[in-house]
Amino acid sequence: MRADMRITMSDSGKEMLQHSKLPDLVLDKLMEWIMEGKLLMGDKLNTEELASQLGVSRMPIREALSNLEKKGLAESVPYAGTRLVILTRDDVRQIYIARKALEPEAARYACEKITDEEIKELEKIHEDYQYIVRKDELDAVEVYQQNRLYHFSIYKVSGLNRICSMIESLWDNLSFFKLIYGQKLLNTRESRERLIAEHQSYLNALRSHDSELLAKLVAENLQKRIDDIPYDIEEYFHE
Repeated sequence: MRADMRITMSDSGKEMLQHSKLPDLVLDKLMEWIMEGKLLMGDKLNTEELASQLGVSRMPIREALSNLEKKGLAESVPYAGTRLVILTRDDVRQIYIARKALEPEAARYACEKITDEEIKELEKIHEDYQYIVRKDELDAVEVYQQNRLYHFSIYKVSGLNRICSMIESLWDNLSFFKLIYGQKLLNTRESRERLIAEHQSYLNALRSHDSELLAKLVAENLQKRIDDIPYDIEEYFHE
């Protein structure tokens, strides 16, 4: 981590992660920092500093960093250690193209299998999403997490576990980007209502078990993201 960009935690807030699955907890914390914008593209991840901040040994930190690399979020640089990757606009575009290839199919299979009870659960998630998105002051992380919950509550019904894992990895790859991108998508009341309407259209297709319509809607909405990526690389780095 660069000397001018250190994550500090108060004594009361310092989290001592003591658990049999410490690497997973460390990874969760790193993902949280990425989503909160405390870690940005290109930031160096120092094993000893992270171990001190989280109150754990270096071993779970190393394992967590290895898992972060597997997710495509970090990379090992010779003689420099581990750092978070730098996504170009074309990288973001390619990730969305991959999502467009996978997500409509997961949605199609889910639509054919979804039960009334699962639709009711999805309706509740959608209600919570509407509440979050319509707040006067948006929390970008909260919006992202609820949106993710909504989408994966659909995809996991498909039973296509390997494909869902690939989709999750692609979403993880976009974690830096989504924090700011999500804010830009929600910068007006009209844009917020448009995203709510997207979710509602998925629900309508699921209720009628119209798998072709749902796949078409998901593909069209992802194509919109591909066509209009509000990308300014400077926003993803610490000054």
